[in-house]
Amino acid sequence: MEVLLIIFFAVVILLTFAGGMLTKKFYVAPAIVFVLFSFILLLFFDETFFIWVLGFTLLSMIISFLMAIIKKRSIKN
Repeated sequence: MEVLLIIFFAVVILLTFAGGMLTKKFYVAPAIVFVLFSFILLLFFDETFFIWVLGFTLLSMIISFLMAIIKKRSIKN
């Protein structure tokens, strides 16, 4: 189970960077992560996995927000 969570962690980071680069919107990647992991929750796990869905969504939101800040700072310079 721990290995699976590490894999999910890496997938969240990759999806967030890819979603941010492709869509140029900071709110799309966290929404995709939330929907994707909610489906995984329903298909493979029980309801106790939902706390991880929320945690991964929060992580994606933080990464997206940091990407937006870095992008704004690089445009100013």
